Amino acid sequence: MTIAEPETTVGKKRLAQREALLDAASEMLVHGGPDSISLRKLASRVGTSTMAVYTAFGGKDGLIAALFEEAFDRLAAAEAAAPKHDEPLLWLGELARAYRGFALKYPSYYALMISATLPLPESLRHKEAAEPAARGVSQHASYQIMLSAVEACIAEGSFPSDREPDELAAALWAAVHGHCSLELAGFHENREAAEKRFNLTTEAMLRGLLTPKGLEKFESFTRG
Repeated sequence: MTIAEPETTVGKKRLAQREALLDAASEMLVHGGPDSISLRKLASRVGTSTMAVYTAFGGKDGLIAALFEEAFDRLAAAEAAAPKHDEPLLWLGELARAYRGFALKYPSYYALMISATLPLPESLRHKEAAEPAARGVSQHASYQIMLSAVEACIAEGSFPSDREPDELAAALWAAVHGHCSLELAGFHENREAAEKRFNLTTEAMLRGLLTPKGLEKFESFTRG
C-alpha cells in the first residue's frame, strides 16, 4: 500500500519539472532554432515522458510560447528583487543593473527574447495592424516595473514633464537591451570592460534626459 503524496509536494514537483523542461528547451531553441526541439528528445533530456511535456504545455507551439513568457517572467522577478529606493533615480539604476544581471545569468532566455522579436520585414515593422512579438514587450511586467520608475522620476522632477513616460522608458529599455545583446555576443574583450561600458552607457543616457533638478541629484549620488 502506498501513501499518496501531499498535494503541495506534487505541485512543487510539477513546477520543478516544468522549469527543468523550459530550461532544457531554451538551450535547444537558442542553439538550433525551433526545428531542433523534439518533444521526445526534450523529455529524455529531463528524464520524463513526452506525455508530461504535452500535459504541461499542450505541444510544441505551447512550449515555445511558454518559453517566451518565462523569459520575461524571470526578468520581472529579477527587477522585482532589486532594491526599491525612495529616490526613483536610484531605483531606476538598480533596475538597469537587474536587467543586465538577468541577461548574464540566463543567456539562453535572453537570446530567446531577442530571436522571438527580431527580425521583421521592414514593411511590417511599424504597421498598426501587425502584431509582432516586440510590440507586446511593453505589456510585460518587466517593462511595466521600469515604466513605474520612469513615471516616479517625472513626478518628482528628475525627468521632464513634457515627455511621455512611454517615450522615455522605450529609450532607456533600448539602451540597456542593446548593451546586453552586444555583451552576450562577445563584443567586449572581458567582463570588466563590459561593466565599465554598461555604466558609461546608462550614465550617458540619464544625463541626456535629466532636468536641472535631476542632474543636481544625479551628481550628488555619483559624488557620494
